[in-house]
Amino acid sequence: MTQDDIVRTQQSIDRVVRLQCTDGETILAKIYAVDVEDGEIVYEMLSTTDESKYEKFDRQPAYLIHFHEIASVEPVTD
Repeated sequence: MTQDDIVRTQQSIDRVVRLQCTDGETILAKIYAVDVEDGEIVYEMLSTTDESKYEKFDRQPAYLIHFHEIASVEPVTD
C-alpha cells in the first residue's frame, strides 16, 4: 500500500472503496476506521472475490485488514 493509498483510505471513511489485496482477492468495502500507527483498516465487507475465506453471519460484522495485505485502494463512485 502506497502513501497515496493510505491518504485515499483516510479520506474514504464512511465511503465505499475497492481493496485489491496482495493475495489476489478484491474486496468492496465501506471504511469505518483507519489506524495509521498500527497499519490497520476496519471495514464492512460489501462483497469479495473469495467468499470461502469468511464465515457467514446473520449480521454483517466489521473486519480488520493490515496495510501490508493491501496492494491498492480505489474509490468507488456512486
